[in-house]
Amino acid sequence: MSERPSVLVAGAGLAGITAACELADAGLKVTLVEKRPFLGGRTYSYVDKRSGVEVDNGQHVFMGCCTEYIGLLKRLGVWQKAYLQKRMRVRVIDKVWGESVLQSGALPPPLHLLPSLLRFRSLSPAEKVRAAYAMTRIRSLDRAARRGLDGVTFAHWLRAHGQTENAIRGFWNLIVQPTLNGDVTTVSADLALMVFQEGFLRDRNGANVGWARVGLSALLAEAAREYIESRGGEVRLGRSISGMRVEDGRAAISGPDEDAQFIVMALDHRSLLRLLPKPLREEPFFGRIGHMDTSPIVNVHLWYDRQVTDMEFAAFLNTPLQWVFNKSKLWGQERDGQYLDISLSGAREFAEMPAQEIIELFVREVQSLFPAARTAELKRGLVVKQRDATFAAHPGVSRLRPSQRTPVGNLFLAGDWTDTGWPATMESAVRSGLMAAQEVLVAAGRAAAGKEVVSAS
Repeated sequence: MSERPSVLVAGAGLAGITAACELADAGLKVTLVEKRPFLGGRTYSYVDKRSGVEVDNGQHVFMGCCTEYIGLLKRLGVWQKAYLQKRMRVRVIDKVWGESVLQSGALPPPLHLLPSLLRFRSLSPAEKVRAAYAMTRIRSLDRAARRGLDGVTFAHWLRAHGQTENAIRGFWNLIVQPTLNGDVTTVSADLALMVFQEGFLRDRNGANVGWARVGLSALLAEAAREYIESRGGEVRLGRSISGMRVEDGRAAISGPDEDAQFIVMALDHRSLLRLLPKPLREEPFFGRIGHMDTSPIVNVHLWYDRQVTDMEFAAFLNTPLQWVFNKSKLWGQERDGQYLDISLSGAREFAEMPAQEIIELFVREVQSLFPAARTAELKRGLVVKQRDATFAAHPGVSRLRPSQRTPVGNLFLAGDWTDTGWPATMESAVRSGLMAAQEVLVAAGRAAAGKEVVSAS
């Protein structure tokens, strides 16, 4: 019996975890290495020392169209720790025009959204008709035949299809900003159109909203470790890779498991570039990665001494608030107090603002929208800033995103920033891990006959 091929997976975020699980299942000798003392990458939680409450580094939600992420949770046996709506229902609170509900109806796509769109209070009757028309155009659009879409912003595309500035701000950006982590005026039309096609217009359940019922680390970290180790793999935490070299067309790393036959670098793109030897960084395939920008996410955590709202979560318009999540309710921990998580995407202005100013601003906004908060005591406020949370989905970004297979024969890439065809989401991270693992298996001659590599669209 031949010795199992060995593979080093560097980076234990969702991409690295997925690649390691897939490769371990295929019988390879897997070593998963992570410089931090925990698994999860950018999806992790920790206990806030002052409040004693577990805090997610950011509010991560998924949708029904995130089939590979859902598949990972089921693979690890933790699906019961998550929740997915049976039908999309999102409260939208407009500080000027009042509350609406976006929800999926019983009609076939794209008509399933029409009843709630017609009742959407932030749009005029004419804007609703134009939005419905744009939805039908998006559903039938062949993005593959329109490569120029990646070169313009989604706002540009919307204006060319009759959307007013009010509709762009009061409807389209409501969905684009949290999914692409960028404002509608700055993101690639192609990626935004992909979100609507996959999430909202392919079937009625694509936009169903899901979330973890527990902290992100409690969701899958231990389950992932057990899964990999039970299949003969090894997980090494608190171990760094100091660099990489290329000899005779093959890569080797400086650090743990230097003799691995295959290497999957499941790191963020900036960390990857720092590890590459200079000649490789200047090679065109890798050089373009350095032109990718990042976009920040800021979360504002507020703990009150009593309940200030009974909602699960809501989106907001005409206020600095974007999305508010009632973590007490989502986690089934409703007691006397209440824990709210305010999620701000594409939050460049808040990334540089002092934390106390951010807390004061959003406490005022919560009070203005939820009267019960005016008499409640704020027990604790916490701001978590992720300045480089995701790659920036600017026009032209698709040309910068690399494939999982590199010009170096035994070196592969994974991460939500690689060319998965999806924006920087948990789904993209999982897909990249699957795609990288399949490329490794092809290179190792272990690809299962008839097994499809996850598509990039």
